[in-house]
Amino acid sequence: MEWVETTGKTVHDAKETALDALGVDTDDAEFEIINDARTGLFGRVKEEARVRARVRPTTPRAKDDRRRRRRGGKSRGGQGEGGQRTSNGKNRGGQKAENGGESRGSSRGAKPKQGNDHEKNTNKGKQKNVSDEPTMPLEEQADIAEAFVADLAKNFGTTVTFDREQVADDEIRVTVNGENIGRMIGQRGTTAGAIDELVRTVLQRHAGSGRGGRIRVDMGGVRARRAEALAAFVREQAAAVRESGVSRALEPMGGADRKVVHDTISDEAGVDTASEGEDPNRRVIIVPAGDAD
Repeated sequence: MEWVETTGKTVHDAKETALDALGVDTDDAEFEIINDARTGLFGRVKEEARVRARVRPTTPRAKDDRRRRRRGGKSRGGQGEGGQRTSNGKNRGGQKAENGGESRGSSRGAKPKQGNDHEKNTNKGKQKNVSDEPTMPLEEQADIAEAFVADLAKNFGTTVTFDREQVADDEIRVTVNGENIGRMIGQRGTTAGAIDELVRTVLQRHAGSGRGGRIRVDMGGVRARRAEALAAFVREQAAAVRESGVSRALEPMGGADRKVVHDTISDEAGVDTASEGEDPNRRVIIVPAGDAD
């Protein structure tokens, strides 16, 4: 999946713009903060925050490898970004070498001070890197999620139990069970979906930008059953597209369901996915392989 680069008055605004462009939820994307917003006099924005984002990749598969080889090993986002890093690396290296030469050639001590200032600015830039921030372990996030749902269940007049499943290296599914939890599921799982969103908000407040991985809360196993049924339907549509060579557009769906579609198609040969529209009417299109570009 290619990276997208967006800006905003704050990092949060830039991330929200990126999520709209990608068509996924926060948990399904990964971000790199290029720079934070800079404000001037009276809080006016001098430079907007800038982030890069992409859909969090799943385990690499053979079909993706074949596609990269067919394109000659080129990646739109990777090639441009790699070139940018090389260019920036040379510029930074050139600045350090130049400052260092001025320091050695001067006996007044003024030039070394400039070198120190440059070093401080470089350190500040490093502090903004997301990868330097501590990450809350997934198990600790799951503890927080279960405690929140347990308290919420009391307000619904019931008690619940939890089953944890490590469905990926960076994802834990927490299945919530109990008597009389129908009200916590709601019609067509709408209440269950809202609870899952609340859990994400709670975890974001606890872990902040240091949050890593995903915690999925599945009330009564509704999400798992829906994902299985949706995946089966998507495989049927993929077979039809392979046979006819004609793309098929699915009905509009939320980010979690769209991810199920993308993940399912990534295991299918001869087909790919594309997206169109804006939430809440964003939909996935199953296309013959090579037509997604």
